[in-house]
Amino acid sequence: MTAPLIEPSDRRRRRTHNAVLDAAADLFAGRGFRETSVDELASAADVALSSIYANFPGGKADVYAALACRIARQHADEMAAAIAAAREPVELAVFDAYLRFHADAPAAFRILGLSDLGRDDSELVTQARRIVRDLLGGVLDSTVAASTLDARSARGEALRLWGTVNGLIALRTQGFATASEVEDLLAPVRAELAARIAESREGARS
Repeated sequence: MTAPLIEPSDRRRRRTHNAVLDAAADLFAGRGFRETSVDELASAADVALSSIYANFPGGKADVYAALACRIARQHADEMAAAIAAAREPVELAVFDAYLRFHADAPAAFRILGLSDLGRDDSELVTQARRIVRDLLGGVLDSTVAASTLDARSARGEALRLWGTVNGLIALRTQGFATASEVEDLLAPVRAELAARIAESREGARS
């Protein structure tokens, strides 16, 4: 039962599907998943309550799972575009694109982790987790493939980057760090990444 996780091909259903996810993105970010009712989703999306259940049989939990998949697809598309357009070391382009995405969508990190859902909330949780993992795993593979570093070094740099950035984003999301503090902490991380890449390239040439 993966249909709610995929944008419908029918134009009318697709319009409803996207209207509900647009409304959910705002409400879940502003009020939280648990505090948002299905009635509020329907009102914000300007659709009938029955339309939500027709598109998302599990209610708002299915909406959350579908929103996580949509965010993951958007994230993967933006990262792929950054890799394709990179004129500097691809790792730095990925770093900048990753930060840009999460700066523009502060709630994305929590939703991508399906942090508010458990297995009992929706039958789609397991499928949604797999879709998100596969999409973001594809970004990691693309980053490694595009790097001028050897595969092991490129993967290590990418994982180090994601681990550092994810940790700081989590601290910001939980209210332990401000956006400006995170920005200040990430500036030297980027500089150190650039220095390590330059050093690795020099070593490979010598």
